[in-house]
Amino acid sequence: MSVLRAYQPSFTAGVLSPALWARVDLAKYATGLKTALNLFVHPHGGVSNRAGFEFVGEVKASANNAWLIPFQFNTEQSYQLEFGNLYFRVIKDGGYVLLGGVPYECVTPYAHTDLAALVFVQEADVMYIVHPSYPVKKLERLAEDNWQLVSVTFAPATAAPTGLSGVAVYSLPKGDGDTLAFTVTAVNAGGAESAAGGSVSLFFRYGEPAGRYLRLTWTAVAGADHYRVYKTSGNGDEGFVGETIQPEFETTSFNGDPTDLAPGVADPGAPATPTGKVLTLQFGKDQVYVVSAIDDETGEESLPSAEFTLKNDMSFQGNKNRLTWNAVAGASTYVIYRKDNGVFGYIGKSDATSFTDENIVADISDGPQTARNPFVGAGNYPRAVTFIEQRLGLFGTNNDPQAAWLSQSANYENFGVASPAKASDAVTFRIRSRQVNEIRAALAIKGLMLLTSGSEWIVSGGANSDAITPSAIKVDNQGYRGAAKVQPVIVGNTVLFAQDRGCVIRDFSYEFAQDNFTGKDLTILARHLFENKAIKSWAFAQAPYSMVWVVLDDGSLVSLTYLKEHDIWAWTHHESGPDNDAYFECVSVVAEGKEDVPYFIVKRTIGGVSKRYVERLHSRAFTAVEDAFFVDCGLTYEGASATVISGLDHLKGQSVVALANGNVVRNLTVSNTGTVTLPNAATKAHIGLPMTAALQTLDLDLGTVKGLGTVQGRKKSFDEVTLRVQDTRGIFLGPKDAGRDDPNALVEYKQRDTEAWNEAIQLYTGDIHITPHWDWSDGGNVWVKQFDPLPMTILALMPNVTIGL
Repeated sequence: MSVLRAYQPSFTAGVLSPALWARVDLAKYATGLKTALNLFVHPHGGVSNRAGFEFVGEVKASANNAWLIPFQFNTEQSYQLEFGNLYFRVIKDGGYVLLGGVPYECVTPYAHTDLAALVFVQEADVMYIVHPSYPVKKLERLAEDNWQLVSVTFAPATAAPTGLSGVAVYSLPKGDGDTLAFTVTAVNAGGAESAAGGSVSLFFRYGEPAGRYLRLTWTAVAGADHYRVYKTSGNGDEGFVGETIQPEFETTSFNGDPTDLAPGVADPGAPATPTGKVLTLQFGKDQVYVVSAIDDETGEESLPSAEFTLKNDMSFQGNKNRLTWNAVAGASTYVIYRKDNGVFGYIGKSDATSFTDENIVADISDGPQTARNPFVGAGNYPRAVTFIEQRLGLFGTNNDPQAAWLSQSANYENFGVASPAKASDAVTFRIRSRQVNEIRAALAIKGLMLLTSGSEWIVSGGANSDAITPSAIKVDNQGYRGAAKVQPVIVGNTVLFAQDRGCVIRDFSYEFAQDNFTGKDLTILARHLFENKAIKSWAFAQAPYSMVWVVLDDGSLVSLTYLKEHDIWAWTHHESGPDNDAYFECVSVVAEGKEDVPYFIVKRTIGGVSKRYVERLHSRAFTAVEDAFFVDCGLTYEGASATVISGLDHLKGQSVVALANGNVVRNLTVSNTGTVTLPNAATKAHIGLPMTAALQTLDLDLGTVKGLGTVQGRKKSFDEVTLRVQDTRGIFLGPKDAGRDDPNALVEYKQRDTEAWNEAIQLYTGDIHITPHWDWSDGGNVWVKQFDPLPMTILALMPNVTIGL
C-alpha cells in the first residue's frame, strides 16, 4: 500500500455529468465535482453554500400561475412585479408596496396561463410589454403605488393641425378694365327655368395673365335639376356661359352666348331663384397644401393636416399664396408641404400659424408622413421587442412570423413613413431564409440580433451605413441552431440562449478572427441536469458572483457561474424544503443596493395545501455569524429578547430550524398560530426550513503514480482530510452520502475554540483537519456537508489517501 497526498485547489468546473466520470483526460476533471447541492462556485475557484430564501409573501391566488417581471429605474428604485391572473402587484426591497394597508394592485388583460410568454423592454419609467395574443401595452410608473397599463396607439402623440385655409394673392399689371357681372337660374326636370338671381360682379383688368379661372357658388335650390349661368355685363359678349348640376360653376372662359340671354321672368312651375352667390377670380393650376406640427419637447412631427387647395399661377412674378391654420397644443413650429406632380414636398417651416408661399420649389425628397399601425387585430400582435438605435423594434406576429418593424428614430410609438422614405422613417423588413421560422427574441448586440426558432441573424445598415434605415438594411445569418421561446440572457457583450431542442444553453459572442458570432455548448459538462427538460425561466445576477439562475420545467433549479474571459462555466443544482418538495416556477433579478438579487416563485405544500410563494435570495454579505441567513422560506426576527417568535403563518405545521443569536436551534415546529418557541430568548433569530448543502468529489485521480500506474479502479481510504476554508462553521465530512445522525458515515468538525459557552461559535478561515471514519472505496470520493443554517466556503480539499495494491 502507498500513502499519497492529493490536492484539489479549485472547483471551477462545477458538477460533471456521470458520462464524464471516466474522462480524467479532461482538464476540467481536476476541478470538477460529482455532486454540488445548494452550492455555487466562486469565479476565483472556491465553493460556498448558497444563502437562504427569504419569504416575501404568498401570491394573490395560489391556485393560479404567477410570474415575476423586473422593473428597474435605477439601483435605488427597483421593483419586482408579480403578474397573476388579470393583475400585477409591486414588490420593493423584499416587501409588497401597500396602498391602504393592502398590496397595491393594477389591472391587466393577461390570463395566468399566458404569463410565461410576456416579453418586455424598459426605458426609465416606461416598459413596453408584448405577447402574440394581446395588443401591445405600455406600463408607466407614476409613483410606487400608482402605475398604469395603457394600450399603444402607434401614432404620433402630436395632433395634426386643423383649419388650414388661405388666399391667393395676385400681382396684376396696371391698365384699363371692365366690370364683369354674372347671374344664375335654376331649371327643374321639366325644363322650367327660374328668373335670374341678382347679379354678382368683379373688376377685370385687361392684360391679366393667361390661365385665369372663374369660380361662382350659390345656395342650392329645392326642385332644381340643374343650373344655368349667364354673363349679364362686360365687353359686349353677354349671354349664356354654361350649366352645372351642382350649386357651383367653374370656367376659364368669360365669353357669353348673345343668342341666349338671361330670361327676365320665371317659367310656370320653375324653381325658386338662386341666392347666396359668391364670385372669385383666380389664376393658374391647383396648389395643394398640408401642414404638420412639431412637438416642442420630443421633436416628433405630427401627421399632416387635411389638404387645402388654392388656384394660382405661381410662375407669374409677384403671385403668392397665404396660408393660415389653427395652433396645436405643445407645438410652436410647423412644417408646410405643397404637392408637386402628385407628390408632397417640403417648402418651409413656420414659428407662427401662417405661411406665405412665394413659388418656393418643393423638395419632394422630404414629404409628410403617412400613418401606419401594423399591429391591429388578432394575429398581428408581436411576440418580441427591443430598443435598437433609438428605435422601438417589434418582431414576429402569428400572421407574419419573420417580419420586423422598427419605429421612427426617437419616436417609439410612431411607425409612420413618408414617400419617398426618409432616413428617420420607420423600417420594415422580413428575414428571408430556407424555412419560415418565427422571430423569438431581439437584442441590440453589434447591430440588431434576431434569434428565430431555426437560426440566428445580425441586422445592420451594411458596409456603407452604420445605422439601419429604410434604404440601408443588411441581414446576415450567424448559424442554424435555433432558439427556444424563453428570452436570452446577456452577460457583458455575450448572449446566452437556449436552443429550441435538446435543452442546450449556448453562449454567443462576436469573434473578430472569424468575423462572425460563435459560441459553445455550456451544458455539455453537466448534461444530466438538463436531459428531457426545458428552460422555463432564467435570469443573470452579475453582482457579486456572476451567476445565471435557471428554472427548469420540472420545477428544478440550477445555477451557472459564468466568466467568459477566464473560461469559467460551472453548474450546480439546488433543492429546498423537506424531501426536496419545493417546485420552482420563475426567477427574476433586480439590483438592490450593491447586489443583484434573485426573486423566485416557489410552489410548496404547506399543511397539505399547495401554496405559491414569492421568495428572495438573501444576501451572503455579513460580518457576524448572527447575521448569517441560511434557512429557506424564512424570516428574521430582530427586537427585544424573546422566546416566542410569531409571524410564521406561512409555515404552519412545518418543522423548522433557527439561528438565534448565532446559535443553531433544531427541531422546532411552527404552531397553528404561526409561532415557534425558542429554548433560550434571542434578540435576533432567522427561522425557516432547513437546507442541506453537499459536495462530493469526483473519483480520485493522481495521474500516473510510480510503481502503481493509474489509481483508477484501486481501493482507497483516507486517514485525514484537510480543508482550506473561509468564514466557515459547521462542516460534516465522510466517505459516504449520509445524514447528520449517521455515526458511521460523517464526522462533524468540532470548532469551538476561544468562545465562552454562552457565546456563538465564530466563523473560521484557514485549514481544518478532519479524521473521517475509516473505509475502503473504489472511487476515493469525499463528501462534505452542511446541515445547519451556517455559512460554508471551501477553497481547497487535501486528503491523505492510502492506495490499495
